[in-house]
Amino acid sequence: MADLQTKTCLSCKKEYIPNQPSTQLYCGRSCKEKARSIRLIDEGVPRKGGYSRSVYIRVWMRNRGEKNFKSPCTYCGRKLSLDDKWTLDHIIPRGELTYDQIKSEEFLTLACWECNQAKGDMPVEEFLGREKDE
Repeated sequence: MADLQTKTCLSCKKEYIPNQPSTQLYCGRSCKEKARSIRLIDEGVPRKGGYSRSVYIRVWMRNRGEKNFKSPCTYCGRKLSLDDKWTLDHIIPRGELTYDQIKSEEFLTLACWECNQAKGDMPVEEFLGREKDE
């Protein structure tokens, strides 16, 4: 009988014994689905059965009658209106968060599109430190 070789899950980084050693990349279905969800979000594919968060925020603000609402980008301080290109950014890289933390508002902040793209998957401290040095 062949030796069972362990692999490291690409999502949770735990070791596991694969059922299909040549093709299996994740320890289970939940890790595979988490990775798929993150990949689809990165590719801009809309989630099944819902609108993006920005749509919900825009409709909510419009219904409150706030037409000139502006909020600062967390990183550069630029005032963003509802019509500017902005995103909700994870303060901690998604790869380091649990599924529940990814869905939690506690780990989200408002960022202009340019800062979000420049930050990538860096932690906030690293991104802000790098900007100050340049």
